[in-house]
Amino acid sequence: MNRETRVYIKNVMRGRDFIIDFINAALAVGILIMAVLNSIGEGSGLYFTQIFAFGSVLSALNCVKKIRSRSGFAIPFGVFSILMAVMAVICHMRLSP
Repeated sequence: MNRETRVYIKNVMRGRDFIIDFINAALAVGILIMAVLNSIGEGSGLYFTQIFAFGSVLSALNCVKKIRSRSGFAIPFGVFSILMAVMAVICHMRLSP
């Protein structure tokens, strides 16, 4: 790895949105794993509540990121986050015994 690459990686990791991007990547991997487990598992719809909850957090973090950058696209992310949270609650109420 040459010097320019190391400097670039350091600058990216020092950026204020690096932690948000890292958490978003982890949440996205979690959502994919739960979707796969849900499709091959015995309990149909077992992970829907968690998938919607993770999606809501993912969208809320993107909303915070867009608010920091003063983007107008923060509003759709906020609305989508609320809708995903509502869907998580509805799935939880529907799947609860």
